Amino acid sequence: MKHRILSALALAALTASNVGHATTPTEEPRIQSYSINFEVKAVADRRNRGVSDTYNRPGAEFTLNAAHESGLVGFLQLGTVSKTLFANGNGTSVTGAVGYRSGDPERFHYGLGVAKEWFPSAHAEAPTGVDWETTAVTGVPSFTGMADTRFDTSYLVVELGWGRLEGRYLYVLSRDFRGNNTATLCGSTYLMPALMGGDPTQAIDCYGTGQQQSGGSHLLDLDYKYPLTGQTKLIAHVGYQKVKHFAGLDGWDYRLGVVHTRWGLDFSAELVGAALRNRDFANVADANGNTRRVDSTTVVLGIAKRF
Repeated sequence: MKHRILSALALAALTASNVGHATTPTEEPRIQSYSINFEVKAVADRRNRGVSDTYNRPGAEFTLNAAHESGLVGFLQLGTVSKTLFANGNGTSVTGAVGYRSGDPERFHYGLGVAKEWFPSAHAEAPTGVDWETTAVTGVPSFTGMADTRFDTSYLVVELGWGRLEGRYLYVLSRDFRGNNTATLCGSTYLMPALMGGDPTQAIDCYGTGQQQSGGSHLLDLDYKYPLTGQTKLIAHVGYQKVKHFAGLDGWDYRLGVVHTRWGLDFSAELVGAALRNRDFANVADANGNTRRVDSTTVVLGIAKRF
């Protein structure tokens, strides 16, 4: 996931803090104690941690950021995702977070919060194991169990920064990290080819340890923004993930690009990609059996409007 997560919504609290403070002719105007910003963005490929959430297709998102003078910050984002990657869903995701930030933005600053991703209605039912002997004898797949997995994920988030350089650590609190477990990974990557007459070795190895979950995974992000001119800035990102029980998903992601502001719009061009230890997990087949690699390096163009 570039992880754009730290902060979720405390808008009711933020709004309530300013209710009932109308000024009288003898009062001095109050300085606004909070800020709320919105952004609408369209991109050629919506990526999370270097991997496409839209199956290498265009996507869109709406983002709300809120900050209070006390240090309380909030974040809410609605985005599009692929139904191929997030099965049985409605093609949307919701990311929300709430946290606290403090320090000097020009020097040392820090933050702490919790965040969650929701994928409405999305879930995948897949076998937790296969009885290969019975399957070979009868010619009919025989499963030892089934799991119905949701993709919703919760995180603990810690931020540290110095000036334009920001680091972020995320710990996965939920049972799974974006639905990754033995049933979903082995089933989507190795099981179907094996049942269609392919070599079952990889599927047998994948299921060999029994049902495993990916909760407790560790994610790291490092971001840097540098102003090239008054209207153009360089953005750079590198991330690393260590996925519990699934070393094949361990790997790096990267992003390098520029953002140029003109006519009230932000135009961006970024080189984005990921390098997983086992790239088989990045090969995803659609309903027609066509396969796409969702971690390949690509140039992602975007246009955004801030309010």
